[in-house]
Parts: sequence; C-alpha cells; structure tokens
Amino acid sequence: MAKKVHPTATKLMDTVSTKLDSSHPHDIIVDDVLKHSGVSRSSLYHHFGDFSGLIQATLLRRFSANVAADGQAMMAVAVSATSKEDYWKSIRELSAYTQLPSRAPVRAERARMISMASSDPDFQKELSKEQDRVTQVMAEAISVAQEKGWVNRALSAQAISVFLQAYSLGRAVDDISGEKIPNEDWIFLVEKVLGSFEA
Repeated sequence: MAKKVHPTATKLMDTVSTKLDSSHPHDIIVDDVLKHSGVSRSSLYHHFGDFSGLIQATLLRRFSANVAADGQAMMAVAVSATSKEDYWKSIRELSAYTQLPSRAPVRAERARMISMASSDPDFQKELSKEQDRVTQVMAEAISVAQEKGWVNRALSAQAISVFLQAYSLGRAVDDISGEKIPNEDWIFLVEKVLGSFEA
C-alpha cells in the first residue's frame, strides 16, 4: 500500500513535477517552487530535509508512476486476453507505445535518475526499492501469461521483466543520436525479440 503523503508535501512535489516537464532538475530554483506552490521554506525543510530531497522525492514519484503504469498495463493484458494471439497482439501494441519518439523525455529522465543513483548512495537505496517493486509487478504479469501457456515457462519472468525495461530505456541511446533509426525499424526488431518469448 502506498505511503500517505502530507498535502503540503504533495503540493511541493506537484510543483516540481510540472517544472520537470520542461526543465532539467539542476535548472529548477527553490524560490520559484516556493512561489508557485505557495508553500513556505520551513515547510519544505520539514517534509524533505532540503531542496535536493524534494527534487529526489519528486523524481522517485515520477519514476514509479511512469514505469509502474507499464507493469499495470501488462497485468491488465495478461488477465483480460482471451487467447495467446490476443495476448501477444496487445503486448506488441503496448511495447510499440513505450518506444514512441514522443516518450523520449520519459526515457531521458529515467536514464538521468540511474546516473544520479550511481553517485548518491541514499538516492540509489530509494530508487532500488522502486525499481524492485516495478520489476516485481511486471514479473507477476508475465507469470500470469506463463501459467496460461502464452509465454515460454523456461524463461525467468523476472529476467523478462528486466529485459523489457532495458530495451525501452536503451531507446534513449537513439533518442540523442543525430541520425535516428526509423521508428518502424526499431519496432520491427523489438517485435522479433518479443517473438522469442512466445510459448
């Protein structure tokens, strides 16, 4: 069950989240956040310790929401599909959505967070909790499909879960390229790889 967050803390995170939609975390200024949220500096420190704590808490919340939504969608497909063909058609559609060029900012933010975690042990500890939770949600969805005989049972559901997240994140490499791979070429390759998971 999600931990209840104080309304003031939520207001601060909502304000930072809005700013993150168009700004790098380092470009967000504490005075702007306080002004737009209407929250006092003392309240910020009370809930987050410091401004860096607020930025990190907001990034964690965004990470969890973005990636968990994919896992929940996978579970919905596994539960609602009526056949193996129906399941894989829906999974391929879901996969293609996560690879859209318009999702580049989501991929970039996730890559940035992984980079931040590599140099900040406290943030890494918190991010790892969220990552483990998200991986587990996706693995459970894959296990449901394995039980129905739609996904190869010889493959680890957890390994598939990590792989699915990894190739989506890997698209961030192409997102910053000067000469981008045509989206249809990338999707074609992804679908071939997904086909190897079929039972």
